[in-house]
Amino acid sequence: MKKYKLILVAAICGLVLTGCGNKEIGKLTKAGYDAVTSQNYSEALEHFDEALLNGEPAEEVYRGIGLAYMGQGVYTRAITAFKDALSNADMTPGKEEYDINYYMAICYYKLGEYDEAISIYDAIIDLTPKDKQAYFLRGSMKLYLDDVEGAVSDFDHATKISKKDYGLYIDIYQVMLEHGYEEEALKYLDVVGSADNDDVSAYDKGRLCYFQGNYAQGQNYLENARSEGKVTAKLISLLGECYKKEGKFEYAAVVYSSYVETYNDPVIYNQLGLCYVEQGNYDMALTAFQNGIAIKENNTCMQTLLKNEIACYEYLQDYESAASKLEQYVSIYSSDEELEKEYAFLTTR
Repeated sequence: MKKYKLILVAAICGLVLTGCGNKEIGKLTKAGYDAVTSQNYSEALEHFDEALLNGEPAEEVYRGIGLAYMGQGVYTRAITAFKDALSNADMTPGKEEYDINYYMAICYYKLGEYDEAISIYDAIIDLTPKDKQAYFLRGSMKLYLDDVEGAVSDFDHATKISKKDYGLYIDIYQVMLEHGYEEEALKYLDVVGSADNDDVSAYDKGRLCYFQGNYAQGQNYLENARSEGKVTAKLISLLGECYKKEGKFEYAAVVYSSYVETYNDPVIYNQLGLCYVEQGNYDMALTAFQNGIAIKENNTCMQTLLKNEIACYEYLQDYESAASKLEQYVSIYSSDEELEKEYAFLTTR
C-alpha cells in the first residue's frame, strides 16, 4: 500500500514568519501581518493589496507580501516582494532591511539557487563583518555547491568571532555531516570534546553525546539541562530522540507529552505524532498532529503537520478523509507532481 511520507521538521527550515517589524505601519498592513501570523496567507495578501492602494508605507507592505508568499511556498513571488520592500527602504540599512535580506536568502535556498543566497550573505557580511550567523549560513550554502574549502573558511570565520560558542561548532558538524563530509566535520566536534568541561553547557554536552552515538549519556546531560530549568523545544526534541534511539518510544512520548502540557508547541506535537507512528498507534498520532495544526500563531511547521495528518489517515485506511485533507492542503500550498499522483491514488480507493 502506498503511504504518504511522514516527515520531520528540518532545522534549517524552521523559520518563523514574524509579524510586523519595528517601523510604523498602517491599519490594513497590521491586519495583513495578523493574517500571516495566523497562517491565513490569501487573506493577508488581500489586506496588503488594499494597504498599497491606500498609500500605507510600502516597505512594510511589500515585506508582508513576501512573508505571505513564503508561507504559501511561492518563493519567486516572495523574492520579488522583498526586492520591492528594499527598493522602498531608507538609504541606510537597519534591522528591518537585514531581516528582509535573510528572508530573501532563505527563498533562494528553497529554490535551490544557492549562488544567489550566497550573494545575499556576501552583502550582509560586507556590512556586518562580525555576523557569525551570516558566515555559518553562507558556508552551509557553499556545501550545496561542493565548495568545501569555501565552506570551511566561512565556518572558521564564524568560530573565530565566537570561540566558545560550542553550540555553533556542533551546528557546523551537523551540517557538514548531512552533506557527507564526515572527516572535515569531526574536527569541529573534537573542539567541543576537548573543551574545558565547565565551558560547555549540559545541553551541548548532550548534543555531543548524541552525535557520538552515546545516547544513554546524552539522556543524562539533557535531563540535567531540563532539571536546571533550561527547557526548550530543541532540548526536548533531542532528549526524545535519544530515548527513541534506544528503542524507548514510551519514554520519548512521555517527554514530549509532558512538554506540550505546559508549552503549546507545534514542533513537539509533530515529534509526538511521529513517536506514536513508530509504535503503530495511528489514532494517537493523528490526535497529536491535529493538536499541532490547531496552533495557528507562528506555527513554523504547519505544512509538515498537514502532510503528516494526511499520512495518518492513510495508515488508518481512511482514504476519503485523506483525499479531503489533501484537497485542503493544495488550496493553501502549491501542488506538485507527487501530490497530484497521491490525490489520484486516494480518489480511486
